[in-house]
Amino acid sequence: MREARSRYSTVSIVLHWTLVVLIFANATFGGWMEDAAPADKLGYYGLHKSVGITILLLSLVRLGWRIAHPWPLFPDDMARWERILARATHILFYGLLIGAPLLGWAAASAGSAPEVPLFGAIPAPNLPVPEGEDLAESLGGLHKAMVKAIYAVLALHILGALKHHFLDRDEVLHRMLPLLRNPRG
Repeated sequence: MREARSRYSTVSIVLHWTLVVLIFANATFGGWMEDAAPADKLGYYGLHKSVGITILLLSLVRLGWRIAHPWPLFPDDMARWERILARATHILFYGLLIGAPLLGWAAASAGSAPEVPLFGAIPAPNLPVPEGEDLAESLGGLHKAMVKAIYAVLALHILGALKHHFLDRDEVLHRMLPLLRNPRG
């Protein structure tokens, strides 16, 4: 069952914008965690882990929704290279939004991080990975690299959406922001 040609479904839109907010929030929490005084670090770690695992779960839900509800069709006049880049960007997002939280969780688990419950209430045990500082540092480095890749892909995604709206004047951005005026009427 394909999404409507004119826009994404309400479920897709809500998942998209919820993930956007959570990604920016978690980047903030991660920065606070790294800069925190030792007494505050555990609280920020718990918040960062909670939001990160929420991003992981919502990304899996979004991927499942996407598999069951394929993307709306591209505009007829969209170039082939743009179609390929658009699909590659979306697929890369799924890999990064699933991989980065898993690597962060695995890094914390390998570093013997305390088993902090999600949002202070939901049990979230460490992953069954071998413990060791070298492994924790390697996984943590990969986690940070994937987060930086998320920023790069996000910038490409935003630039593409703005290009479609202001230069191509097509409905691509309107499909994810239905309250935005469609440039083609």
